[in-house]
Amino acid sequence: MKDIKTFIIVDLIIFILKVVGGLLTHSYTIVASGAYDLILILCSLMAMKGNTANKKLGIITIIVGIVSILLAGGLITLAFLTDIKITSLWVILFLVITLIMRYIVSCFYTNISYQKKKGLLSYGNILSNVDFYNYGVIIVALILMKVSKWAAVLKYADRIGVILLSVLLIIKGIKLIRNSIIKLKEVPTKVSDEVLDEIKRRSEIKQLGKLEVQYYGGVRVAKCDVLLKEGISMVDVNSFVVTLQDYLLKIADAVRIFMIDKEVNTSRRAKVRSKKADARNSGSRNSKTGTKKKTNKKTNKKR
Repeated sequence: MKDIKTFIIVDLIIFILKVVGGLLTHSYTIVASGAYDLILILCSLMAMKGNTANKKLGIITIIVGIVSILLAGGLITLAFLTDIKITSLWVILFLVITLIMRYIVSCFYTNISYQKKKGLLSYGNILSNVDFYNYGVIIVALILMKVSKWAAVLKYADRIGVILLSVLLIIKGIKLIRNSIIKLKEVPTKVSDEVLDEIKRRSEIKQLGKLEVQYYGGVRVAKCDVLLKEGISMVDVNSFVVTLQDYLLKIADAVRIFMIDKEVNTSRRAKVRSKKADARNSGSRNSKTGTKKKTNKKTNKKR
């Protein structure tokens, strides 16, 4: 849990850098990117509550979804109401810092956990494709604004960038609201066999442990425990973790990948579960017979 807090703190710093950097360099596109990061941070905080299928969390998730949609509308309105100013090239500095922070922290945890053969490999809440899309939109908007002296229409590039990123906010908000209302589950959801087979085919995996999707309000969190093979280069390990994280983010809002230190005997684990189930069933039978005996004694006394 402490490791996940580190990822959330880093995301919070990135959010602040994007908002401050966007306002200082007159780029509302980077501010919109920061707003998207804020929604992801709120989702991560809800997932840390620990109580799945909590009705209060479901209501909070709906509120976060509505906030996401309102943020998108507010950013578009703000971008069109304010005067157009040429974005400063200093915005690139803020982008580089945020990129370095996010990926250094992720690689650090992956490398340490792999060397220790146990621990958190990664925690992520944004697809790498979506992340690069965000930064790509900002860079393209910056370049187009800089060449607007040859084509006056390009001065609106920053506003177009805000619209594109606001669409992501609206989609995210709708998904959160939908999951809270329709897809709220009482128990962890098993991942389909197709997804399991796809992950098991990876050459880096020695054994796939637990893999399930839990609902925290309307936030879906995929929890994956893996045992990786020894002797894999750190470049391949990091590449595998990013690929696995992106794959699981297609079925979840956040992903926690944990490395286990030894093989899990699945047959033994199944036996333990069956024994526990038998114990519970026998306990319930004993309690029933106990209550029957008590009632019989009472009736005999009355007679």
